[in-house]
Amino acid sequence: MPPKALPFALVEGGAKGLRLAAVNAAARNYGLLRGQRLADARAAVPDLLTESYDPEQDMASLLGLVQWLERYSPWVAPDGRDGVLLDATGVAHLFGGESPMLADMAKRLAAYGFSTKLAFASTIGAAHALARYGDGRDEEVNGLPIEALRIDANAARTLRRLGLKTIGSLVQLPRSSLARRFRGEAIHENVLLRLDELLGQRHEALNAVNPPSSFMAHRALLEPVISHEGLEAVLRGLTQHLARDLEAKGQGALRLILKLFKVDGGRMQVPAGLSAPSYAAKHLFGLLQPKLDALDAGFGIDAMTLEAREVAALLPEQHGFMEENEDKGLAQLNDRVLNRQDREIAALEAVESHVPERAERAGPIPLSRKGRGLSDRSSPVPGEGVRNRPLLIFEHPEPATVIASVPDGPPMRLTWRRVMRRIVKSSGPERIAPEWWRLSGGERPRDYYHVEDEHGRRYWLYRDGLYGEDGGPLPKWYVHGLSA
Repeated sequence: MPPKALPFALVEGGAKGLRLAAVNAAARNYGLLRGQRLADARAAVPDLLTESYDPEQDMASLLGLVQWLERYSPWVAPDGRDGVLLDATGVAHLFGGESPMLADMAKRLAAYGFSTKLAFASTIGAAHALARYGDGRDEEVNGLPIEALRIDANAARTLRRLGLKTIGSLVQLPRSSLARRFRGEAIHENVLLRLDELLGQRHEALNAVNPPSSFMAHRALLEPVISHEGLEAVLRGLTQHLARDLEAKGQGALRLILKLFKVDGGRMQVPAGLSAPSYAAKHLFGLLQPKLDALDAGFGIDAMTLEAREVAALLPEQHGFMEENEDKGLAQLNDRVLNRQDREIAALEAVESHVPERAERAGPIPLSRKGRGLSDRSSPVPGEGVRNRPLLIFEHPEPATVIASVPDGPPMRLTWRRVMRRIVKSSGPERIAPEWWRLSGGERPRDYYHVEDEHGRRYWLYRDGLYGEDGGPLPKWYVHGLSA
């Protein structure tokens, strides 16, 4: 960047040659304006310094400023290519009011080398007009020039030819006459629409970079915080504040965003998700607190914001006397695992199949619609014949070698994982036939045995296939599980 005392401009190409895209204060003092042809500018100021205008880089810098301004409000959006809009509804009191908030904003931006014009207003149109065309003092928009309406140059030129130079002069005219003459197809040509937006007679939405959130807790720090203990203390206060607001509205958080703003202008985000809506401050703190360990506070954190990006309604629950909600604790455990390992706790549910390895499957913990406990499972209940199962069933049966007194008799010796075991007790067999719709896969009937070796270890194994099958391969043995 050149010294501020030297005239400087950014130049962009166009259909009519090179023009000034932006000028600094020194260039404006020489009478140079944005949109002026470069040849005319150099004729007036031969020492003018220039650089090529890069709109993509310029917008990237503006979006960086938008993120930095989220320390004041979560609802921030770029306004054109040289401005920022900020919705301060319900947050100005966190900074002592509108005037202290503007003063703090101006001081910080000036420290980073920005030249700014700031304004508070009740509408987006009025804020745009006051920031760009006001003189920085408390004033009404009526005295501002008609260009402050965000209309195009042709509409502004026509209004001035009619002697309408200020917004106040437009307000005094009958709406019907304005509508007949200035009702353009494009928004920048529609004078009446822009006037209604500025006066608040027509709603204009703020297209914030972040989605709107109704629940937010903010803390601006008088002194930067660097220590981990200090960040934890601030986080604890934010979660308690947010939890009170959620509880008052009967809502629970489903997704949290913690934003930490650095002294050097940087920003860090810490997300957290919940499998069930909750407003428990202790639980919200427990999800975010472990993630502070991996953060680099740099020269310090001077502001923190906690937002509930997604919420859901909580239905009241009634418990008996001295009754504890154990399901709620399981849901909170699931949240802690999910946020530390990016994976949920799996729950086994029964499946309608008599084949052991297909009789259950893993899935997420089914949460109730209330969001504060486990739902009643509607999975099928295993029948009497499949309840006698070992505690540990292998996902894939492991091959083994078995010696029996007779081919179809119970096992007498078992060799599994290269170790031979002498069987002293056995029960069975339990015949499990293949599923008929899977016969094309070559599955055969299984005869399962519960056996115990001489050291008291118990195994669940089966013989795959039957002796004497015409043309079929000899049966094979597999260990499928272990019993206590």
